Amino acid sequence: MTQTEVRLEGDSIAELLTRGYEYAYEQGWTDGLPIIPATAEAVKKFVAASGRKANDLIASLPPRKGQATVEAIAVNAVMAGCKAEYMPVVIAAIEGISDPTYPLELMQVTTNPMTPFFLVNGPVRDQLEINYGTGCLGPGWRANSTIGRAVRLALINVGGALPGVYSKTSFGSPLRYSYICAENEAENPWTPFHVDRGFNKDDSVVTAFKASNFCNISGGEGVGPEEILRQIATNMPPMYGGGDGVLLLLGVNHAQSLHEAGLTKRDIQQQLWELARLPISHFAEAFSSTERKAGRGDDTTVWRAAKPEEIYVAVAGGPGPQNVYIGAGTPKSRLVKPA
Repeated sequence: MTQTEVRLEGDSIAELLTRGYEYAYEQGWTDGLPIIPATAEAVKKFVAASGRKANDLIASLPPRKGQATVEAIAVNAVMAGCKAEYMPVVIAAIEGISDPTYPLELMQVTTNPMTPFFLVNGPVRDQLEINYGTGCLGPGWRANSTIGRAVRLALINVGGALPGVYSKTSFGSPLRYSYICAENEAENPWTPFHVDRGFNKDDSVVTAFKASNFCNISGGEGVGPEEILRQIATNMPPMYGGGDGVLLLLGVNHAQSLHEAGLTKRDIQQQLWELARLPISHFAEAFSSTERKAGRGDDTTVWRAAKPEEIYVAVAGGPGPQNVYIGAGTPKSRLVKPA
């Protein structure tokens, strides 16, 4: 993505903003939603907030192998509506999806609408007001909405994944606008997700998952730990092309109930791995064959992950008997480096 300056004229700020959006849309620089014009002054401010040099190369993004420099990322972060202080998180997210073992190129060009999902841990959650409580996966939170959107715009503008050109998703997905939340560490009775992955509690960390869906799981209140886990397992559908793991965003009500019953996260992983299984006869042969080859099935049964450790557990959301299941795996965690 080459940064060029375009001069637009208008009789009012409203007209200039409208022309800026229309021009960006005509150039294919947007996700279809209005953008904030990336002025030279704004981009310079965002680069400064990153604590890095404008020409520092963060990643080469497929399929076009575009150079995601700090400046290029800043341009997309401005357009997405980010605050300048979000830049270190945006950069960490891009570092995560650029890991050599993360299937970013496949995600950019496949007909399957898989997308990155970002989980944020550590002090940066509260510093930037990244929502982890009520409504954390929905609208209304600037950081959640714009950080994920900045990554998507970089994937379009720097990586070149233009819908219908390189990006071939048959239907697309609303999750491909922005898919991000933080972990509700204050109401997590166990260790936070990033600590489980070897980081210190005071580290700020972004974990990128390869995600393929969103499934809200309702119910299971006041029925005891075994029935809570059965309720969750019943609603954990196998996902063709999801593979490589499962992410369970455990709601605060159920997290507390399971903890009070003496269950560890490892216990939850093991029990869900054993419970979330169905007879192979329920599935098409093509699906069954794929799952067997991936180690997620045998001649009689299909299960949700190859092993219990691939059922990743984090705590998020507000009060209520709700959980979220995401067919997600290949987690890549990156430190958020302060400016």
